[in-house]
Amino acid sequence: MAEKNRKTNQNSYKADFIHSVRTKIVGAMVLAMVILSICLSVVLIRNLRIPLMEINQCYLYDLAVAYGANVDESIATKGYNTATDYNTLADTIGGIGLRGVESSYAYMVAEDGTMLYHPTKDKVGQPVENEVVQGVVEQLKSGVVPKPNVVEYEFKGAVKYASYYVSERGHSILVVSADKADLMKKVNQVTAIGTVCTIILVLLASIIGYFFISKIVNPIIKVTEIIGRLANMDFSEIEGQEKLTARADETGKMSRAVAELRSQLVNVVSDLQDQSQQLFEASDSLNTNASETATTVEQVEKAVAEISDGASSQADETQKATENVILMGNMVEETSQEVDDLISNANDMKKSSEEAFVTLTALEKINDQARQAIDVIYEQTNTTNESAMKIREATTLITSIAEETNLLSLNASIEAARAGEQGRGFAVVAGQIQKLAEQSNDSARQIENIIDSLIEDSEKSVATMEDVKKIMNSQNESVGRTNEIFAEVQTGITGSIDGITRIADKTRKLDEARINVVDVVQNLTAIAEENAASTEETSASVTEVSSIVYNISENATQLKDVATRLEQNMNIFKI
Repeated sequence: MAEKNRKTNQNSYKADFIHSVRTKIVGAMVLAMVILSICLSVVLIRNLRIPLMEINQCYLYDLAVAYGANVDESIATKGYNTATDYNTLADTIGGIGLRGVESSYAYMVAEDGTMLYHPTKDKVGQPVENEVVQGVVEQLKSGVVPKPNVVEYEFKGAVKYASYYVSERGHSILVVSADKADLMKKVNQVTAIGTVCTIILVLLASIIGYFFISKIVNPIIKVTEIIGRLANMDFSEIEGQEKLTARADETGKMSRAVAELRSQLVNVVSDLQDQSQQLFEASDSLNTNASETATTVEQVEKAVAEISDGASSQADETQKATENVILMGNMVEETSQEVDDLISNANDMKKSSEEAFVTLTALEKINDQARQAIDVIYEQTNTTNESAMKIREATTLITSIAEETNLLSLNASIEAARAGEQGRGFAVVAGQIQKLAEQSNDSARQIENIIDSLIEDSEKSVATMEDVKKIMNSQNESVGRTNEIFAEVQTGITGSIDGITRIADKTRKLDEARINVVDVVQNLTAIAEENAASTEETSASVTEVSSIVYNISENATQLKDVATRLEQNMNIFKI
């Protein structure tokens, strides 16, 4: 019975033939092949039909021209009457026709339209019935000799092709005719063969495609069956799943995922079994604790009765304690007033502290300004250093010019000592000396500019230092203000100390009242000792009851949760 149910479930997982993926894929493939085959057939037949018709027309044309030339030659040799005799024409053109085309034949027409030769001998001597040939006869009568041609016409409901040749002198017309249906017979045969081949190819492709698609779809069907069994909470080992799991394609991944799902579900079922065991254990514990609770409750009732007797004696002494507590309460009110004054002083201290904070904040800003001024001094100092470097460079240039001037002066002296025309060299040297002197002047001016810049930077440094001085003075004032504020804070603190002193006096009085309370409490101690024993018993019993009740509550909660989960889970699983 179980095997029968399992097979029934397997069949329910399979889709019907029409809605199966396999049928859809094969159908799509066959439809695509059929459409492709039809398109190819239409294109091929269309492209084949036209060339074949053109070839047949060429054959008809060639036959008419070739045998027409033979008839012309026969007329030239034998004479018109002899050459156009029926028997002679039967020998000359009687066998003309396209091979394999039964409707193909030739006939001869005179220039007046009379039939000279026809395979049907009864038509000889009769007027030609072909409208095309009649048109050619009319052209001959008008003196026009038409050139050979191939025409299509309809004769007695049948479409025909005819090629005609007019003799050189226009005395006769050779016509070669054939039915279009016979000419297209070959094309129709090719079309039929192509259609049969296409059908065979489609069938073969469908069979092969069905085979390969089955190879692809069968694993999917198997995975679907496995998932269906899991859906019915059947977690038993599945035959053949190992092969699917070993596959490297997408179905293998699906199978591995399903196997992992099955493993997790098996773990869940095992956990449910463990919870079932816990449920039974919790039930036993709950029954035991319930019995112990009943016994403990009886003990609690006895202890409560003893506590009730001691409570009556304790009530009188409590009245005396109440009166003393009232006195202490009045003193506490006076203490509260002093505390209010203390709070007021504390508020004054708070305000002073806030002012000190504001002043310190201003001092911080001033310090920041001082830092910025120092930074400016640093930058001005760097500028001064750069100016000094420029002075050194100008000095170096002047030194170089001076050295070269000395050399030129020496050369000038030597040239001056010479006599004659060589004295002209002195003028050249003197010119060089003049140029060097000009360079020296330029360098001197550069030095002057640099010195001016240095002086200007120094003045800026002095001004900056003055700003720093002002800032520092302001900072000192702020510090002085801070001292004053903290002096006020000190005054507030002094007031607070006075208030605290008064609080201390009141506290001493409160302490005296406390002594009276202590005496009363001593009287209550005896009564409390009597209640102690009962209280201890009550405490022990209550503790035990609390523990038992807690265990009962905890076990009951666990029992409820376990029972709920077990009921929900076990209703859907089939184990």
